[in-house]
Amino acid sequence: MVRFCPNCGTKVEPGNKFCGSCGNRLDAEVSNINNDEPVTGSKKNIVLGTEKKSNYKLLFTAFYIVVLFGGIVFYFATTQTKEEEIISEQPEVLDEMQYPESRVDMQPIVATVKNGTIIIPLSEVLDKKFVRFLYQSSQAEIPMLAYINEDGKLVTSISMCEPCNSTTFHIIGDELICNSCGSTWDINNLEEISGSCGKYPPDPVPSKVVGNEIHIDEAAVLSWKRRV
Repeated sequence: MVRFCPNCGTKVEPGNKFCGSCGNRLDAEVSNINNDEPVTGSKKNIVLGTEKKSNYKLLFTAFYIVVLFGGIVFYFATTQTKEEEIISEQPEVLDEMQYPESRVDMQPIVATVKNGTIIIPLSEVLDKKFVRFLYQSSQAEIPMLAYINEDGKLVTSISMCEPCNSTTFHIIGDELICNSCGSTWDINNLEEISGSCGKYPPDPVPSKVVGNEIHIDEAAVLSWKRRV
């Protein structure tokens, strides 16, 4: 009578209680290919070594984990913040811009409002690089700023570090820094670098260049609301 281990299919000697190959405990389920009890289908093939147990479940689980992880990485790699989305659509007014590693402060300029448009001179921004101005109307008085980032793109935003209520900033190299709390952001995309107010950079608003003027939609500024 020839017997085989039901776990690995190795031939085992009569009377053995354990398989000498895999250590599996041998019991009444040990296959006997000479007895009258039929051993058919997949079980017989596994015992004879002609068919291996399926690993489909394990492979499917591994595949699912890889796809899920890849999806998460892709989402965060391709999803833009509000600030990045607005700045990416801003007009390019210079080929590039480099600020010194010494402090560059905001320079005041005057804005005008005409037919629902806030207007500041492009020439003054090109000359001073980092400016502040005040939007005033019967409905609101809102401080604003404009600068040129390293990619030469025009950035216009509300000039406020909302948690600490500061309305003035300065630039050192590629960093925008709050004059009050010292929170710091990347001038190219307003991504947080450091500071207690870092989650709330100056809130950018879209603008466009028309001739020698920078135009900002008055309605976009009036609809602005503090985030904290």
